[in-house]
Amino acid sequence: MIGRKKLEEHYITLAEARELLERRRAEGMENNPEEPMFYEARLSLEHAERFAKLKPEQAKELKEKLIALFDWIDERIAAKLVDLLPEDYFDIRVIFAKEEYMPTPEEAEEIINLIDQYRPLD
Repeated sequence: MIGRKKLEEHYITLAEARELLERRRAEGMENNPEEPMFYEARLSLEHAERFAKLKPEQAKELKEKLIALFDWIDERIAAKLVDLLPEDYFDIRVIFAKEEYMPTPEEAEEIINLIDQYRPLD
């Protein structure tokens, strides 16, 4: 990466990544229909299609609500919570295992209640 520098950094959910990769594939189809994406991008898109559970708009909205819910939830943790959609306090504890802050059972319940509003019914 000679001559490149990072201008900004954002954590995105799998649903948002899927949307970006699908857009890149569409652009690539216009430029080179035989090989629209690099191998790594195709693998990333396949992974996002398989594991993203929410629509990009829902994921972004839920991430913003999680960040607003508690001051100790940052963009990285919120994206992880949206991607994994934890179902109980044990799942929350696993996600926060290496973090500086461990939510109380009451805080975890608030997080789960918010996530339940967006959880797909599959």
